Amino acid sequence: MVDFKMTKDGLVLYIKDYADIVDVLQKVEDKVKSMGNFFAKGDKIMLLVEEHEKHISDIPKIVARVQELGLTISHVLMGSEGKDDVIIKKKVDMVNQGDTRSGTKLVKKNLRSGQSIIHSGDVILVGNLHAGAEIVAGGSVVIFGRCQGTVRAGINEGREAIIIALSFESPFVQISDLKGTFTEKFNYPVVLHVKAGRIEVGKYDTKIGGIELG
Repeated sequence: MVDFKMTKDGLVLYIKDYADIVDVLQKVEDKVKSMGNFFAKGDKIMLLVEEHEKHISDIPKIVARVQELGLTISHVLMGSEGKDDVIIKKKVDMVNQGDTRSGTKLVKKNLRSGQSIIHSGDVILVGNLHAGAEIVAGGSVVIFGRCQGTVRAGINEGREAIIIALSFESPFVQISDLKGTFTEKFNYPVVLHVKAGRIEVGKYDTKIGGIELG
């Protein structure tokens, strides 16, 4: 289920399609520890999970476990196992910047197409999320800039998570198990939240700490 594979691009942690994330996390830990002194703290590896979209909500947990074990994931790959080598269909650049003391990930840069932040807690991006870039967060997401890319929030926190952006023109977002597609552009601060089982966009109002009720 879990193995390391050497490719021309580097070492890949390959996880086959699975049913139980708890079992996978334990096998990842066992696999890394079984390799003893092969790794040095901070070594970079790549991650490939079969059926990537099916397991998207588990990827922050896998990334977090790998980081707890002292390794850094440089890229998240989409692909499958071929006869002789790993078939890589897409390679996403992981943006790794420091966590705050609370465990929130703070990234101070623009995220361009093909880049991704994957974190098990809250994410604050000080910059723009361009089209083709993605944030996958266990908690809420705050973007101090334009949001044009894909945001998946509440993977761990659930429907209580929110997404805040200074301007919003993303075609797709996800909060917990709910998905929303949008065509309207909002050139003012907004907060996306779950109400009555759907994702709604409201004007951000600091007076009441979030949603303008009208």
